[in-house]
Amino acid sequence: MITWNLAKKTTETDIKDYLFNTGFDDHEIRQVLTVLDISNFGGNLWFRVFTKKEKKILTNEAICFLQKLHLSGILDPLGLEDVIDNALSGEGYKVDVDSIKHLALYSLMERKSLYPSGVEDDEEYLN
Repeated sequence: MITWNLAKKTTETDIKDYLFNTGFDDHEIRQVLTVLDISNFGGNLWFRVFTKKEKKILTNEAICFLQKLHLSGILDPLGLEDVIDNALSGEGYKVDVDSIKHLALYSLMERKSLYPSGVEDDEEYLN
């Protein structure tokens, strides 16, 4: 059991040790330290609250993964909403992390014009 001395200033090493001893892996620890280092954090400093409807359709893991994509800066707010809207437009089945990965990839590709969306005329793709 780890005890904390409140008179002592908590260091980054203390946090790393605590998280490692709690069972987090190195990648997760680095993510936590990135979020805690607000002065050097380049990601988004807000999180999205999911509605009851969204929570019924998205698995908890999918919601966490979406937050991770957003907080790390991979998805901006518009991209996050795009992925969520596409996930909700499914056939009523639970959306898991793998589905979110695919939806996020398509959303990012579409925004970079690597994947066509809403193209009315397919002739430009025939040659």
